[in-house]
Amino acid sequence: MLNYKISETMNKIYKRLIIIALIGIFAGASLDSFAGNKDRSGQAGSQHLLIDPYARTNGWGTAGVAEIRGLEAIFSNVAGLSFVKKTEFGFTRTQYLVGSGAGIGINSFSIGQHLSRKAKDGSRKDYGVLGLSVFTMGFGDIQITSVNQPEGGMGNFSPNLMYIGLSYAKSFNKFIHGGVSVKLINESISDASATGFAIDAGIQYLAGPYENFKIGITMKNIGLPMSYKGDGLSVRGVVNTTDHELTMEQRSAEYEMPSLLTLGASYDFLIWTGEYKEMDKQDRKDEGLTREDAEHRITVAASFTANSFSSDLFSLGIEYGFSRYFMVRGGYNIENGMWNPNTSTTWYSGPSAGVSLGIPLVKKSKGNTRLLLDYAYRFTNRWKGNHYIGIKVEL
Repeated sequence: MLNYKISETMNKIYKRLIIIALIGIFAGASLDSFAGNKDRSGQAGSQHLLIDPYARTNGWGTAGVAEIRGLEAIFSNVAGLSFVKKTEFGFTRTQYLVGSGAGIGINSFSIGQHLSRKAKDGSRKDYGVLGLSVFTMGFGDIQITSVNQPEGGMGNFSPNLMYIGLSYAKSFNKFIHGGVSVKLINESISDASATGFAIDAGIQYLAGPYENFKIGITMKNIGLPMSYKGDGLSVRGVVNTTDHELTMEQRSAEYEMPSLLTLGASYDFLIWTGEYKEMDKQDRKDEGLTREDAEHRITVAASFTANSFSSDLFSLGIEYGFSRYFMVRGGYNIENGMWNPNTSTTWYSGPSAGVSLGIPLVKKSKGNTRLLLDYAYRFTNRWKGNHYIGIKVEL
């Protein structure tokens, strides 16, 4: 009995120390990088790495970095991928910058698989979750022009931005979850391309009687500089003092990755009904109930993003969930000088909203398999914003 009490006391001390450490990191990073790096805005490349392709998370911007669980966590905070119970796969289509006339479309496909093995004693050995994601961004057909033919007439080319990510996440215990992603990045036009690698990493910490208080930290797009190569950088010219025409290759300047650090926190307010309403807090805790068992849930969330090549962002969000069947959310992103086009460094300032509908595919007694339909709209301070439509299956 004494050993149990000592162990329980040590666990409480351990959890409090982790909370203090995470809050210290949050505060320190916020103070050190409050002003951001707006003077370096536009100096980083691979800006498509900053585009969240998932409808569910775009509903409240980056506010859900501590809250997000499942497949969508691959972008927001890969640690949340560890909550995939068996298998999840999904697809999202994005209409990007509607009204700009550019015809930009984004397709995203991802899959997550929980890895486990049955041990000799009948228990299951947990090996974490493996995820694969594919992001492609197309700009349609663009006319080829030149100095001699500025009106075109030489055909079309189609720029493409894409990356493929391999992710791994694991729950170290019921409180601490971590993950890492490695992304292969490619940007190409008809005669030039650039290829590189980047790494994302994140952690989530859960606390509270129903694991309803969460803290999340993620670093994204950490990688070496990239540069373009290809025939598009070659020109034909005559060498001085000779009549010989040679092909000369120009070297493309290198550009940095758009690295960033995001820290966030969230809290669930749970409303119990039916048989759970009659229980006190300790009884619900002893039953192992979590937010998934509450009839109604209201989650408030906030995050701070320190960008290396633009101003910092504060995000606020709120989500209402009715059991596992319906969720509606909204968010607001705040950037210093966001209303002045001469000082704003991102399009993603202002409001966002989204809704999710969960459709059970089997009886509850036989499992939690469901189909999720997601829609989100994200305001942009130029043109008419982005529309996201997603579909996901949870097995």
